Amino acid sequence: MKKFLSLVLAAMMLVSCVAFAESILDADPEKVLTFNRKAPVTDWEGEWVLAAAYIGEDFADENDIEVNGLIAVPEKAVTMTVKAILDGSATGSDAGVMVDQAAYTHTHVHDIEATVQFDAAITDDEAKLKLPWDGWDWTKDEEWTGWTEGSTYISKGVGKLSKVSAEDKTLFFGKVTGVENDAIADENMKYMGMNEDGQLIVCYSDDNMVKKDGDVAFAYIFVKAE
Repeated sequence: MKKFLSLVLAAMMLVSCVAFAESILDADPEKVLTFNRKAPVTDWEGEWVLAAAYIGEDFADENDIEVNGLIAVPEKAVTMTVKAILDGSATGSDAGVMVDQAAYTHTHVHDIEATVQFDAAITDDEAKLKLPWDGWDWTKDEEWTGWTEGSTYISKGVGKLSKVSAEDKTLFFGKVTGVENDAIADENMKYMGMNEDGQLIVCYSDDNMVKKDGDVAFAYIFVKAE
């Protein structure tokens, strides 16, 4: 009975992921690739499944890539586990790290660590992603008002990856999508953030996506595993 229930749950999860992927492929690419800059990084935590990929039209034209827009990917080709971890770099103080040197303001902050796994047909390699607390834009906004020494500040929006630990820094974009191109292979995944629909984006862009939205060159779009 337990085995039967496990098979049913697995089938339900697969159907759910397929439905998510189909809905993303029918969506407006510009909307999918627009970051929700108020989404807290604690919402990123959990298990994620790759639902689609993306190549920007301008990037495709500049590099003679015939495919652009949202791209279908094999089911469960890539999965990702994301953790938001309170930064432990504050030395000798419970106040947290210094986030504003001029004002001498300290606060507790979150780093992001992610583990990316691939289908065996792609690679046996496991990738590690790191996004430190200072990978976000730390310009104080109205939400900063009232924060006191030693409080916890929740990073929001999109951050810059400090490390992509993998044999292929694009997270095997060519093998996953079937789009093999030197211009893609020469770059690293660079930014990570959540869009308005709660999908998690890992992407490369020449623009500074931390500061404001720009042109995404190529990206993975993940949905929460059900």
